[in-house]
Amino acid sequence: MDNYLQQGIAAAKAGDKPRAFDLLTQASEIPATSEQAWLWLSSVVNDDSERLFCLNNVLRINPVNTAAQHGAEMLKQKGIFPAMPVYPESPKKAPPQGFNPGLVSQPSSSSLNYETSSQTQISSVPVISPTPSQQPGYETDWKRQEIAGYFQYAMMELASKKSYKTVEKSLVNRGASPEIAKAVVKEADDAVCKARRAQYKKRMTRGFLWTVAGIIITCGTYVFADSLGGRFYLFYGAIIVGFIDLVIGLIGWLANW
Repeated sequence: MDNYLQQGIAAAKAGDKPRAFDLLTQASEIPATSEQAWLWLSSVVNDDSERLFCLNNVLRINPVNTAAQHGAEMLKQKGIFPAMPVYPESPKKAPPQGFNPGLVSQPSSSSLNYETSSQTQISSVPVISPTPSQQPGYETDWKRQEIAGYFQYAMMELASKKSYKTVEKSLVNRGASPEIAKAVVKEADDAVCKARRAQYKKRMTRGFLWTVAGIIITCGTYVFADSLGGRFYLFYGAIIVGFIDLVIGLIGWLANW
């Protein structure tokens, strides 16, 4: 187990959330410990939206993580959307060089294989605080997923006929800046209109085909009846229903441009 993860878990258990956040964030960037780091991060972040972000990252690494699956599903059922985690408070400085990691609970022997002469001992390793050059990776990923959550929420609200201003206000209340809220709502509205155009186009095409089919079959039976004698059939049901679908689809398609 990596030292960042080990010390981060110890800090989380001790209730020192800022220090736990600092250490677990560093552990999340290491492939060998990222899954457990994200899982423990979900226990020290501020609220459910940040917690869901962490659990989604666990599932991105390991889709069959049972704990993450259960937690994420419960949060999604509550209507929570993922948001970028932030430090619980100003991050604390790294401990001095003399910090003794031996005070941290040691992992089981099955997960470590240190070579010692007489007893197992964890050597002191200084904790390195994340520098600005290290942060953009996960901060960019958090921001991307945060905006994706805003976008999904805006699409659902607009699809349920909510107004622009109402959706923008809801996004601002969820933590988005007014500029981001406005841009997200505009893009979400474009996506909703595009989806609606596709639906109306499908209905318009279906109506056109039914109308044409009804007219062709009617004309065909009339020609045969006129030349050979007998009755002809007017497929008015297909023509009327098809024409209605055609008109509604055309109007809806034009209205969503």
